[in-house]
Formats: sequence, C-alpha cells, structure tokens
Amino acid sequence: MADRITWYDILGIAQGASLETVQFAYQAKSKQLHDYGIAAAPPDVALAAARGQKAVDAAWLILGDRAQRERYDEQIGVTRPGAGLASSGPAASRARSGMLDAAAEALYAAGDDLGLGILEGLAVLSGLLAAIPAPRHRADRKPVTVPDVRGLFFRACQDALTMVGFRVRIVRLTANPMPVEGLVVGQSPVAGQTVPRSSALTVEVWHPPYLPAHGQ
Repeated sequence: MADRITWYDILGIAQGASLETVQFAYQAKSKQLHDYGIAAAPPDVALAAARGQKAVDAAWLILGDRAQRERYDEQIGVTRPGAGLASSGPAASRARSGMLDAAAEALYAAGDDLGLGILEGLAVLSGLLAAIPAPRHRADRKPVTVPDVRGLFFRACQDALTMVGFRVRIVRLTANPMPVEGLVVGQSPVAGQTVPRSSALTVEVWHPPYLPAHGQ
C-alpha cells in the first residue's frame, strides 16, 4: 500500500525517471515557483512559493545525486520503475528519517530556517501516512495533527492528505487562471491542530492569472 509522499511526488515524476527527467522537472518546478513568487504576487503567494522552492530544492538534493538517490530508493523500497508512492514495511519505516536527513543537514548548515520548516512539514506528513492502518477504514476517526501543506503543488498535497484520510476541499483564488498546476497558499484548519482523521481540510489554491495583452 502506498503510504507516504516522496521526493518524486514533490517533483511530479515517476520513481523510475532518468536523471535528465529529474533535472527537467526540477528546473520546470523552480521556474514555475519563481513566476509565482514575483514581486507583484500577494504576500501569501510569495511566501508559499518560497516554501515550495525549498521543497523542490530538497528533492533535487536527493534525487539529483546518484549515490543519495540509490540509498533513498533502497530506503523507500523502490522495486519497479513507475511506482508512485513508497510502500509500507521496515524499509519504509527507515525512510521516515532517511528521506530527510541529507536535505536537513544541508539546510541546517546554511542556517535556512524556512527550508527546515518545509522539511518538518514533510516529516509530519510522512509520520501521519506511516500510521495508516492496513487496510485503512474510512470510519477511522483517530486524531491526527494537521500538517502544513503550504508551498506544495496541489496534486502532491491532495495525494498526501487523501492518504492520511482528510477530505480535501478546494478554494480557488484566481478568477481567470492560467492552465498550470496550482500552488497551495493557505489552509484551514491551520497546521498543528489536532483533528479527527476523517476531517475536512480546506486548501486555498492559487494559479497565476491570465494577463491582458499589451494595449488591450
């Protein structure tokens, strides 16, 4: 059973992706986040874009290095190309620490508190997802701590929250959005609250708006 979000999900790629694909996805996500975080963006969008950049940077730190990626794949139990999220079991349990250690060490050395906050949020998601019973019962209302999903692209956010057992509600913030993946810039309940596992979590999703052509 898939039981946690991975660095592959952060970049939106399959686990069997080539290094060139990993690099392309990282560059594409970085460019998109840069466009989201431009000076004209609302403050909450710029902050979410900065958080998102830390997440994709951490993913590239692991997946862009052959040795780091091989260790990570072993930890999360990759067994075939194209698999989605990591499997359960002892290897997956070890991944809760292994998936974050190298990135956290680098960010700590750089004094990057925002980056460490992103990793802490992903660690919360990892821990929550690892606690899902097998099989998971939808009626299970065991309390869980709300993770901070701001800065995640919507698909990765939705996958993670759905697996935990949250019901995801979407508030689209852009009236005339461009056809690109949205960025989560707000949430309710806020991170850190304790709620039943089957609770609804509302995420505010922002897309860059279409801009009128010059002279129109």
